[in-house]
Amino acid sequence: MALEDELKARTLALVSQQMANWVVEIQKRIVEHQANLVGALDELQENVARYDEKIDEGSIGSAIDEVIAANPVAAAAAPAASEAGPGIAVLLSAMAEVDTGANLTEVLTSLVNESAKQVDRVAMFIIKGTNAVGWYAKGFDLNDAVKQIQIPLAGDTIFKTVQADRAPVLFDPNTAGQTAQALQRMGALGSSAIAAPMVLRDKLAAVLYCDTTGGMSDPQAAFIDALVRFAAKTTDLLSFVPRTPGARPAAPVVLPGASSGHTAAAPAARMVPPPAPSDGGGTVMFTPGQVAAMHQAATAPPPAPAPPPPPPAPKADGAGTVMFTASQMDQMRQQMSQMKPAAAPAAPAMSPEETKAHEDAKRFARLIVSEIKLYNEAKVTEGRKAKDLHSRLKEDIERGRQMYHDRISPGLRNNTNYFHDELVRLLAGGDPSALGPM
Repeated sequence: MALEDELKARTLALVSQQMANWVVEIQKRIVEHQANLVGALDELQENVARYDEKIDEGSIGSAIDEVIAANPVAAAAAPAASEAGPGIAVLLSAMAEVDTGANLTEVLTSLVNESAKQVDRVAMFIIKGTNAVGWYAKGFDLNDAVKQIQIPLAGDTIFKTVQADRAPVLFDPNTAGQTAQALQRMGALGSSAIAAPMVLRDKLAAVLYCDTTGGMSDPQAAFIDALVRFAAKTTDLLSFVPRTPGARPAAPVVLPGASSGHTAAAPAARMVPPPAPSDGGGTVMFTPGQVAAMHQAATAPPPAPAPPPPPPAPKADGAGTVMFTASQMDQMRQQMSQMKPAAAPAAPAMSPEETKAHEDAKRFARLIVSEIKLYNEAKVTEGRKAKDLHSRLKEDIERGRQMYHDRISPGLRNNTNYFHDELVRLLAGGDPSALGPM
């Protein structure tokens, strides 16, 4: 065998062996990193599951004793007041139900349903442009009539006050002038009412109207205000951590003695929401259920790569030296070129600034398309069936596209399709053909 041929054969054999060793090393590191991730998720899941142990009940009890000692008169009247409205256990149960919403529609539906358990009548109004548009109501003589109500925010109504103050307002609906005239289209009203604003990213998104016949107590008003604020935070969170429909977060923890005579019932099965709003973006929190899902995804073993077919048996020269023919070496080179690490990165890692820019772009696209869907539910439903969403909503889509174009940098905008992706996901329900010609 010529020296040149022997050198080539030995060189290729060494390269082949080194590449095989490299692949094994990469796979080993992937397994190690995966094991570390699983361990971290296990620890996080355990910490989340035991978060109630971190509550210092002693300091809470001491603070309550100090307040009672400093206000003996108010403390004496407290038992009677506590019976006039829902306790903390009821509020936590209602929050847990609202938190099951996977999108803005489900969150608002649960908000109305849970509020209706504490008052006589509830109506949700969505802010669209310069008007408060009726969306969903419970407890009225004519609940469906809410969809025909459209109240100008500039008019002399309680909605104008809520928009200006961004705070809940207690009032008598029967003496509220233009407010009463509009709401009475749904039937008789109670003697005391509250209008609570739902603010998303410093923008008034909706107003929840609740009234009672026997008078709105302070605990009832506080319950409505707290639940509306929680619903707003839940909606903000959904834009950061989308939730699979039907997934229920963990039940809340009720401090001993905090129920004021009420028992926190298990959240009821989700009601079918009425047609309307969709997804909404705050602080990212993971419930135990979300951590469990992350853990399950991380522990799933990656698919094993198909082993390459073995090369033809090499020849030996009788002295222990393995020799390969030219055709065998070509086949080995071809096989090695096709071998890839089991989980090779799809793209180079981005810097923290680049990652934040991409996340901001995705969130802004999601927000724009969510609002298009929120204000055009009927057109969206019809457009999906007829597969002509773009032509039906062309003006809104192009206006949103221009907003996205003005906000996102050209380099990021031209190398991604985040706005179009949200059109397909939110408007078209995942079916690109439903958009129609564009």
